[in-house]
Amino acid sequence: MMMNVFYILAIATVCCALWATVAAILIAIYLEKKGIMTPFFLFKFYFFRNQRLYKEITLKENGKIGLLFYQFIIPINIALLCGLAAVAFRLLNK
Repeated sequence: MMMNVFYILAIATVCCALWATVAAILIAIYLEKKGIMTPFFLFKFYFFRNQRLYKEITLKENGKIGLLFYQFIIPINIALLCGLAAVAFRLLNK
């Protein structure tokens, strides 16, 4: 029973991280259409720059922040919390 909780939290962490990665790729594609290029090999270093630029551009265009911004921010935070909870749970139940 105890290990099941750990595995559930670990799977939730991986799923949320994948969700955030897909959202980050979609944001990079959106920005590329707007003329802002993201180097492929430096993509992981441009995550947060792209989020900021996407937020600014969509706020100027529509008057509100685009949905992809939240599709990145929410799952990456959930992944962080689930990952920390999984590690804590594993350490406390040895």
